Amino acid sequence: MKNKSFRNTIILIMVCLVVMGASFYVSRNLLVVFPVKGSSMEPTLSSQENVLLFRTTKLKYDDIIVFYVPHEDRYLVKRVIGFADDEIDIRYDYDKDCYHVFRNGKLVTEEYINEPMRGSYEPMTMKIPQGKIFYLGDNRNNSDDSHVNGALADVSQVQGVAFLKYKGYRFKFL
Repeated sequence: MKNKSFRNTIILIMVCLVVMGASFYVSRNLLVVFPVKGSSMEPTLSSQENVLLFRTTKLKYDDIIVFYVPHEDRYLVKRVIGFADDEIDIRYDYDKDCYHVFRNGKLVTEEYINEPMRGSYEPMTMKIPQGKIFYLGDNRNNSDDSHVNGALADVSQVQGVAFLKYKGYRFKFL
């Protein structure tokens, strides 16, 4: 009887060690918590919220990413609008008195933006070079993003894709 109890205890300890090791690996290599600062991603993300990132290099249009900007020594949270070889146009619509984003000649549908693009925007056309990402904040009228001086994110600096936001005990998948 003692041998069976001892064996079960050893199995339980081994299972616990495997689960702890797997949890440590996932938390260190696949998932990252990142605090949101500022209002550039409102209404999707607000200041003082946190996002949970999945570390990946497989990005899609409209993904919310966190990336490092070395020359400013800071991280940004923005939405992916264009990849290498895409042509991005920001055009003024005189009928609606606002700007619209076009990717490869097609209007980008953006239900997630805070309000129509006005103010500091100017018409622009840009072909995205290899290894770069064109990004914009959801609060377009209050966001330091690719429309300012043609700044682009470096693909190698992407930390991950946000898939969950939380503040306190409130969670929401993105």
